[in-house]
Amino acid sequence: MDVPASLLRYAEPGHGIAPAEDLLRLPGFWPAWFGQCWGGPAERPQLFGADGADVDAAAQSLYETSEVWPALRIPMAGGHLLWIVLRNFPEDGGVDYLLTHPDWTRDAPLASIEGHFSGPGLSWPELIAVADGTPADAEGVRDPARRLLLLLPAFGDADVPVAAAVSRVAVALTAVGADAERAPAVARVLLDHPFWDGPSWAVPGESPLSGGRERPGPLAVCDGRHSPRTVPSGPGGLTAAQARALAAALTGAPPR
Repeated sequence: MDVPASLLRYAEPGHGIAPAEDLLRLPGFWPAWFGQCWGGPAERPQLFGADGADVDAAAQSLYETSEVWPALRIPMAGGHLLWIVLRNFPEDGGVDYLLTHPDWTRDAPLASIEGHFSGPGLSWPELIAVADGTPADAEGVRDPARRLLLLLPAFGDADVPVAAAVSRVAVALTAVGADAERAPAVARVLLDHPFWDGPSWAVPGESPLSGGRERPGPLAVCDGRHSPRTVPSGPGGLTAAQARALAAALTGAPPR
């Protein structure tokens, strides 16, 4: 799959982007991945039975490749593709979650994990729907457990069903090699995001005071002040039709 032109423009000057799902096979991948946001117990190699040298090697492959930035692709319904780009500028590194679609002229930022962070980009229901919603024959990360864990840094929601969420994340951690007894405790850490403090999500509607009926908008809106999703048109100023299609991709519902 070719890298969209919008992403190549975003990577300039002097940097490329290349799909790098092979990085998921590195024995130290998951400790290195979780260390970039949470650290602490989620970063300890022992949780995944990884050797410290393997974690260092994985971190180098993830975060120190500056000429061609590695990217992990999460295919979604309706032709949408979420690119997780490791933006390895020497002094301005970060992990960017960027939505693309063949009909869009530019990408739509969903979240950024960096010093000047941006997010969240996903509510809990959306996180689960995207993790489970792999289209048939799509390129990129297809396994629901891996999709869920890769998407966790972009997630934040005050209305999480805690017991079910801890169980779901713990199962995903175990599926990628984490110790089953310790996985629930680490899942609680991962659900407590250090960048945004449990913002709320709501589907906007037309006010009855205007004479209209309550009518849900196309996309849920986040009240977090750092989120790209504070308006019904979604991230990047999508058209109404694009927002409806993206809402369907994020929720697993049929397009309206």
